[in-house]
Amino acid sequence: MGLLVGLLALRGTSPLAGTGSIGQVAALTVFGCAAATSALTLSTLTRQTLPWLGGRRWWHRAIDVIGLSLVHGILGLFLAGALFGVFQQAFQGVALDRLAGTFWVAVAGGIAAYVTSAAAASLTTRSLATLLAAFLTVGVLASAMSAEDPYWWERYFSELGEGEDLASVTFNLTLLLTGVALVTVAEFLAHDLGRWARSAGEPVWRITAVRSLLTAVGVLVALVAVISRSVSIVWHDVVAQSLVVVFGLTLLAVPVLLRRLPGALIAVTTVAFALLVTAIVLYAGVGYLNMTAFEMGAAGIVYGWLLLLIRTVSAAAEGTAEQIRRAPEASAGPEPDHGRAATD
Repeated sequence: MGLLVGLLALRGTSPLAGTGSIGQVAALTVFGCAAATSALTLSTLTRQTLPWLGGRRWWHRAIDVIGLSLVHGILGLFLAGALFGVFQQAFQGVALDRLAGTFWVAVAGGIAAYVTSAAAASLTTRSLATLLAAFLTVGVLASAMSAEDPYWWERYFSELGEGEDLASVTFNLTLLLTGVALVTVAEFLAHDLGRWARSAGEPVWRITAVRSLLTAVGVLVALVAVISRSVSIVWHDVVAQSLVVVFGLTLLAVPVLLRRLPGALIAVTTVAFALLVTAIVLYAGVGYLNMTAFEMGAAGIVYGWLLLLIRTVSAAAEGTAEQIRRAPEASAGPEPDHGRAATD
């Protein structure tokens, strides 16, 4: 794909970065290769390694595949564009002819396809959460760097999503795909919790409740992007406030529902809740933080807690699987020593 796109898109000598550059063509190629490879891998290999993922309704599988494919593709686009920009700064004035430019476009597309296929084929709850955190960070930074107003941070975080420029589209698309991917994370987490619950004798309704809360968080994050302040200030604020309320309920309910889960989940949740209260006091109480700093701090606390929750649940599920695997070996007991018996 990179060879074909490079030969068709590049004309003459081009710089590494900028409009009409090799980096721009390579970034678009990376987006296409990564998204297509992710969709193909998720629809074939991942369904074989994770049979439960392919056993759901077709529209649910379609949302997962489309959402994760776009996450892989857009993340690759951002990283490829940034990498070529760094090289342009490192090698000032460098420009390559059509053949050399095509070569690097092909290399970028090939690397994107290889890395994406490996990541999608070995998808786990932990790797999906890490991918999501990286995507959100890179997407927000890309939006902030391309914002028309360099002092957007003096007002509020949602300022990036207002308007119809590239920064607004990038920000809203990042939030939308993050919300969709969070719904998928909730399904992965519920599957791991189900494995642990069957072994620990926990009722199924608790797993359903946790999945519903995390799914609601993902849906509300997506709605924040869909109903931006440029669409409706009132409804945007309602959705944003609902997101805070639902996450607060999740933070309080999960340790209670999963109190038998091994690990320091209660301690981690207590620390996260204390940090969130501290951020609120620093913003609303003493005015030390502005709105943007408070929102970024709250988002960091949310994702930190979510990653630790996923690690705890994944470890519990893996421990359960290991116990099930060792159970037949333990029940069989040691093999009799026929040689010693015959000697005796």
